Order: sequence, then structure tokens, then C-alpha cells
Amino acid sequence: MEQKQVLELNNHRVFYIKTDVINYFITIPKNITETRICLELKTKMDNYNPETNDEIWVMENVKSTFSYIDNYNITLVLPILNEQCIDILEKLDNTKFENIDRLLGYTINSAYNQLKASNINIEPQILLVNNERYKTFINWFTTRYKERVVCKNLLQIIQLYNVNATTYKKLETPQMTFVVGSYGDEVNAPKSIKYEEEKPNVIPANLAPQTSSGFSSYWLLVTITIIVAGIVAFLAFTMK
Repeated sequence: MEQKQVLELNNHRVFYIKTDVINYFITIPKNITETRICLELKTKMDNYNPETNDEIWVMENVKSTFSYIDNYNITLVLPILNEQCIDILEKLDNTKFENIDRLLGYTINSAYNQLKASNINIEPQILLVNNERYKTFINWFTTRYKERVVCKNLLQIIQLYNVNATTYKKLETPQMTFVVGSYGDEVNAPKSIKYEEEKPNVIPANLAPQTSSGFSSYWLLVTITIIVAGIVAFLAFTMK
């Protein structure tokens, strides 16, 4: 397993965790001794995958998402599922939902260990952020684990700590308030490009330069001209 801190906020540190099973992002609170794991399946999950996308753009999405909840006791975990798993979720293939269940179970246990290593106590109930795109799976998952997993909209989770919270981030001035963005804002991260080293042009050693056909034709023409001129001169001399 590899652990890398990718972002430091006022109240949380954000880590990218790579394992042999699944990769994910997690916030570790700085000054909180007890928290609850909050799991979210992103609609555009690939925008958070630094393994396949331009890392600069991925980090823009990571910063936007985790900064939004930094003021609340929300230990957000973002698993990065591969394309096959996303297909299972999007095509509503509930015969394969147990594959996703195992991956999320591994993610939750790994996140639990990360928090424990930071001397943080974890409440037993898991919060799952609602996503209408994956609603069939979410219903299956919450029914499977009953009270152990509860699905809520992110705004509902935030309002547990701030009843006046909205889905918009605001910039306040003495005269007015500007809406500057929402939690769902994210950029489409371009794929990372692997440049191949340019190969020099190599001339095979067994190939000799070719003789120009134009050059040979020129000397043939000169020869014919000389012969014709000689014949004309001979005839002119004998006819005198």
C-alpha cells in the first residue's frame, strides 16, 4: 500500500491511498478525535483518477471537493473504481453488485485503519452520499447492511453541523453575497499523454545509392547525336 498526502486544508489533510485492490482519497481530520466515514461514489469518477488523467486537472477537482467540506466533521472517502466496475453501476447489473460490495468493504476497512493510525475514533455507522445515477446500487447496498449504512444527500450531512448550509459556496462582502460555485462543480480531466521517444532515421547498411536513370539517358542521347552527325558529314563528303 502507498500513502501520499496531496492536500493540506485548515481542518483536514487529504491523502491518496494506492492498494492492490482499489485506490481512493480520504480526509484525515486534524483536530477532531471522533468522526464517521462518509463514502461517495462520484458520477464522473475518472475525473479523480491520477493514474489515467492529467494530475494537475485531477487535483483541481480534489481541491474543490474536499475544500467544500473542510469546515465540517465529514471524513470523506472517494473510491476510484475501474471502468468495468463503473459499467456494472451504470448498466444496473445487480447480478454483479457483490463485486462492488467487496471493493467498497475493502475501502471502508482500509479507511478505518487509516483513521485509527491517526488516533481517531470512528463511529460504527457509515454515511453514503446519495447519487441518483447509482440509485439502484445504493438502494441494494443500504438494504443489505440496513442500519450500518445510511444514505443521505451531502447537504443533509453538512446540515448536521450547520443548519444554514446551502449547496452553494458563497463569497460575502459588506454590501452583498456572491455565489461562486457549488459542490458538484468539477472539470473534465484530460487523459495523461505518454510521449514516445522519437526514433532517428536509419539508413540500412546493405543498400547502395541508386544510379540516376536520367543521367544514363543523357549520355545515350549524346552518343546517338554524334553517330548521326558523323553519318551526315560522311554522306555530304561523298556526294561532292
